[in-house]
Amino acid sequence: MAVLLRKLMEALLTLICATVILFMLIRLAPGDPAVLLLGQPSEVAAMHTEVYEQKAAELREQWGLDQPMAIQYVSWLGRLVQLDLGTSLHTGRAVSAELAERLPATLQLTAAALAVQLLLGFWLGIVSALKAGTFSDQLIRLACVTLASTPAFVTGLCALLLFAVTLGAYEISSEASWSRLWLPALTMGLASMPQFARMVRANMLAELGQTYVLAALSRGLARRRVIGQASRNALLPLVTVTALSAATFASGAVVIESLFAWPGIGKYALDSILRKDYPVIQGYAFVMVTLVILIHLCVDVLYAYIDPRLQRKRRQVTRGVNEHA
Repeated sequence: MAVLLRKLMEALLTLICATVILFMLIRLAPGDPAVLLLGQPSEVAAMHTEVYEQKAAELREQWGLDQPMAIQYVSWLGRLVQLDLGTSLHTGRAVSAELAERLPATLQLTAAALAVQLLLGFWLGIVSALKAGTFSDQLIRLACVTLASTPAFVTGLCALLLFAVTLGAYEISSEASWSRLWLPALTMGLASMPQFARMVRANMLAELGQTYVLAALSRGLARRRVIGQASRNALLPLVTVTALSAATFASGAVVIESLFAWPGIGKYALDSILRKDYPVIQGYAFVMVTLVILIHLCVDVLYAYIDPRLQRKRRQVTRGVNEHA
């Protein structure tokens, strides 16, 4: 319980610091949302200059942009406590409602990409570890280095050129349909798979070198059974990597969603950045930061309970406290 409370306090402090940083960075970015909405002053006739300035001032007052940044931050934080992410400056709708409409598409893409990463990464990592030093191992490692060195947008463009333009096997549209899911999910999964495969390989090699594996093999136990037990032990440190990958997919799908016109919150955030829609940018960033912090918190708590070494340490500490009392 003490560990959980300490983790909760750390997560809350991190979230508060993140809100300050997010607010300051967004407010200090160049550009004026009122000017973007009304158009550049040079595009307005000279006789309407005073009207333009008056309208821009009214918009800034309406949006609260004429107040000091400290007051704006406190006001925004007060709305966050009430789960109010504000109103979009461009559409006039609640940011929470617009994010909720696009969140299922992002979660759908995240789940599919995570499945690609885990399946391919685990399989390639295990094969590479079991065949360490062979041609298969070298080929897998070369493929992982190549994929890790290629930006995701380059991989996506090549995939679109091949499957959509050349083969005509992929439909280019703006719908979040299952028939359009496979290519962006494959692109995202392949972009993050090399790191996962390398970690699986390293953990598996370290586990295969343990004394209990050598002893089990020397006693004549089935090789498949021993490898299965070793793979389960090697997967324990990958819980954190998997959780962080899920958070990265959910928050970092901006490029892929924009490239494939996938109607998720990543594309929505990018469009809002171009329009200087402060409430949307702040709301998106806050939701993503909160999601990452919650995932970190859940992983820390879960890891403390599923790792036998941490369980033994916790029991030893508890026993020592009881004996001292």
